Amino acid sequence: MKRNKKHSIEVVIDRIVVKEGISARLADSLESALRLAEGNVIVDVMGEEELLFSEHHACPICGFSIGELEPRMFSFNSPFGACPSCDGLGTKLEVDEDLIIPNWDLSLRNHAIAPWEPSSSQYYPQLLEAVANHYGIDLDVPVKDIPKSFMDKILYGSGEDQIYFRYENDFGQVRESYLQFEGVIGNVERRYRETSSDYIREQMEKYMAQQPCPTCKGHRLKRESLAVKVNDLHVGEVTQFSIQEANEFFQGLSLSEKDMQIARLILREIDERLGFLVNVGLDYLTLSRSAGTLSGGEAQRIRLATQIGSRHTIVHFR
Repeated sequence: MKRNKKHSIEVVIDRIVVKEGISARLADSLESALRLAEGNVIVDVMGEEELLFSEHHACPICGFSIGELEPRMFSFNSPFGACPSCDGLGTKLEVDEDLIIPNWDLSLRNHAIAPWEPSSSQYYPQLLEAVANHYGIDLDVPVKDIPKSFMDKILYGSGEDQIYFRYENDFGQVRESYLQFEGVIGNVERRYRETSSDYIREQMEKYMAQQPCPTCKGHRLKRESLAVKVNDLHVGEVTQFSIQEANEFFQGLSLSEKDMQIARLILREIDERLGFLVNVGLDYLTLSRSAGTLSGGEAQRIRLATQIGSRHTIVHFR
């Protein structure tokens, strides 16, 4: 046995022939195995397959774990459920290539790179010229005619390539160095993230747009929450449905008797709420629709459906 190699030791707890009356013995054997192996057990169906089980909320193979399921895990307004990358917003402010280069008919010399237009300093125009010289890019041709491989170097950086950069400031002082070029997009991202100046942040935001969060794909929830599925759909996918489609989805759920006992009260509440929204004529809205995009009439009907769903009593005085 090699010392530095990770080994596993398996202990046989019991051998059982499946037949009537073995449930108590099987339960005792499984409890012993789980206790000895810290919550893991292998059931070897002789001549067929090995079944691996774990009493922890974790995959025994890849290690992915999940805590005990509770309602706050499925709310993007709660830190226990929100995607950690976008804080439950579903979108992130990302640099937009079309805002970096608003006019692809311009050349690099004619300031096609909008955030690097010369202002008080010639640093960025000179840096751009150094990168163009390194890769043999013509500064005077429209950027739409520059090969994509070269434009990728300008926008996304030189990688491991070292760029010779000679910078001369307005006072005639010269500084020479070799550097790994971070790219225009990387530069805008870094300046936005690291600056303490509100002015710089506002300037950088001009070249950024809201994009779906790459971690949660716009579903707002952390991956543990999205790993929980009903009929192969997680809650984020269900909220992409219109109210009518969601109503049909829940009414058409096929659950086992045990699962139906667990879900009965929840499904009744969902059916009632969706039914109220359908009845007030909002069946075309999607559940993920942002409140800020609703019209006044839609918002009013949602409030009405909420009040009906809460079983409020309306008293009329004469």
